[in-house]
Amino acid sequence: MEKLDFQAIVEGKFNFHCNDHIALFNDFEGVRNLTIPDVLVEGFLFAVVTHGQAQISIDDKTYQLKEGDVFTCKPRNIFERSMMSMDFNALLLFLSPEYVAQLSQMVRMEWTYSMFSSSHRILHADEIVVNRYRLYFDLLQNHLSSPETSHKEMSLRLLFASMAYDLHDLQKFQDEELLCQTYSSGENILRQFMQHLHDPSQPYLNVNEYANLFHITPKYFSSVCKRLTGRTANQLISDEIVRSAQISLRDSSKSIKQIAAMMGFKNQSHFGRFFRQQTGVSPQQYREGKTL
Repeated sequence: MEKLDFQAIVEGKFNFHCNDHIALFNDFEGVRNLTIPDVLVEGFLFAVVTHGQAQISIDDKTYQLKEGDVFTCKPRNIFERSMMSMDFNALLLFLSPEYVAQLSQMVRMEWTYSMFSSSHRILHADEIVVNRYRLYFDLLQNHLSSPETSHKEMSLRLLFASMAYDLHDLQKFQDEELLCQTYSSGENILRQFMQHLHDPSQPYLNVNEYANLFHITPKYFSSVCKRLTGRTANQLISDEIVRSAQISLRDSSKSIKQIAAMMGFKNQSHFGRFFRQQTGVSPQQYREGKTL
């Protein structure tokens, strides 16, 4: 399984326009006929399909993309298979998790939540919105290739902030019920929780430990998560542990015992019971490709 991060982008043969945290790609001419292996994406992906169609598989589920579709995906997703029509093209943006965390300080919580809460989403934009994103990408590419100035980084961040609000408006239009209200204090707690939960350098904690970290009661912490995401804090934690464990189980270099320790379980049996309860199969069965 290959890994897509900034080191792979810099060392790769494809023509990305990039700096240390941002990478743009909009020429699929050379990749349409390639056999692409499983790829673990270690950053945030944002793509706008401008021509043609594609079929992608993420974590054993297959999705269709067509012209006008806007695709967002958070880190630690595995792209397993993909097929593109001969006229397929898209505007592809790759952002490091660290950069997204910085951007989240500039924009309202709605966008941060939409980036962190769901594994991936497919929205559909009309021609006007697609053309607007073309302009965004042209401006980003121009900024990335221009000489350094004292305000270059701020200009980039403001441009991303504008894109973020457009993305939020598109999502809100198609999912009005999910984002119909905002709760400033709760949103701030959720943002901190999501950033901590998806930081690979941080251990997984339980609900009480996260609540203590944010200086709130476990009951209030759980109510915030349920109100803003529809899932309890414990469910969100379990979801992320399972996703991370699934990725590790596909790496044959690690034993199940090592993975259990890495996930913070006291022993392999405890990990096995948790994993079976969440997925319906044992870690060994999942490693062997048996899924429900």
